[in-house]
Amino acid sequence: MSNVKKAYVEIVELLEANSNKKVSTIMPLILELVSGKSNAKTFHLDDEGKVIAIYCYYHKVWELVDDVEYGQKSSTSHGLNTMCKEGVSLWTKAQRVSKKAKEELLTKVASGEVQPSDIELANEEIEIQRQVVIAQDSRLGYDTLQEALDFHNS
Repeated sequence: MSNVKKAYVEIVELLEANSNKKVSTIMPLILELVSGKSNAKTFHLDDEGKVIAIYCYYHKVWELVDDVEYGQKSSTSHGLNTMCKEGVSLWTKAQRVSKKAKEELLTKVASGEVQPSDIELANEEIEIQRQVVIAQDSRLGYDTLQEALDFHNS
């Protein structure tokens, strides 16, 4: 199965595991694997069409746009970015620091400071640090849209 494209591995595994079954029997399972997933709603509009809350892609919480600053982004359906300005700044910094750390890793390997056998472990550590999310003030984020709306309406 080494020549199977990554996108089709699950389908091939399913077919191999059910090779003695009729296609009509396993077709629902195949359709489930190949069907597009529906995107969860990541923003909420009021009755006038104004954005009230956005699910911040960086902080992974619902934030009220009256409480948290969001930048403009014309390519979204609601006209705002999917990360708050603070999240964009922190995410961008993490990407920059990660890129620099990876470049420095090559220099350390070349100088003998890091052994070639330790490159994978060092890259994993860089990746872990890149994915660290720095939380904002806890009162600004809500676990659910309903919590955000309840606070907004109170």
